[in-house]
Amino acid sequence: MENSPLELYETAYRLQYAENSIPEALKYYEALIKDFPESNECGYAVIQIQKIKSNDVAASIAGAKGKGRQLAAVSFTLCMLVAAGLGAGWYTLQEKLAASQKQASLSVRALGNILNGNDDDALALLDEMKLVSQTDITPYELSAQIYRKAGKIDKARAEYDVFFSLNPGEKEKSKPVSELVPDAPDKKPQQQKQR
Repeated sequence: MENSPLELYETAYRLQYAENSIPEALKYYEALIKDFPESNECGYAVIQIQKIKSNDVAASIAGAKGKGRQLAAVSFTLCMLVAAGLGAGWYTLQEKLAASQKQASLSVRALGNILNGNDDDALALLDEMKLVSQTDITPYELSAQIYRKAGKIDKARAEYDVFFSLNPGEKEKSKPVSELVPDAPDKKPQQQKQR
C-alpha cells in the first residue's frame, strides 16, 4: 500500500495514463487529497481530477454532437424530400390549372361558333378540347348535338361511343346512347301567329 503522497500520485497517474483505469485512478487521487491536503501532490491530483472530468464532459458533448449531426442529416433529408414533394405538387397543380384554363377557353370559343352557326369551326375546337381532357364529356356531347342537329345521327352516336370507350366506367352511369341521341333531331315547335 502507498504511504506517501508521491506514491499515491504515481499509482493514480499510472492507472490513469498507462492502464486507462480512470475510476481506480480517481480513487487514488481522492485518497491523496483527503489524506495529504497540504502536499504538493494534492494540487497535482486536483488538476488531474479536473482533467478527467473535463474529458468526460468533452466526450459527452462530442457524443451529443454526433447525435446532433445525425439528427441534422435526417432532418435535412426529410426537408429535401418534402420540398421535392411540394415542388412536384406545385408543378402538377400548375399543369392542371393550365389545362383547365385551356379547356374553358376552347369551350367558350366553341359555344360562340355554335351560336353563330359555324359548326365546322366549332367541331375543330371541340376536337382540340378532346385532346386536352379525354375524361370530360362536354366536347363529345356538344359535337354529338351539332351532328344530331345536322341529321347525322350515326356521327352523333359515334361521339358518345368514343367517349365511353375511353371512359368505360362512365357508361354504367349514363343513359344508353340511343336515348342520348334519338333517331330524329329535335324539331322546333312552330310558333303560332298571334293576331
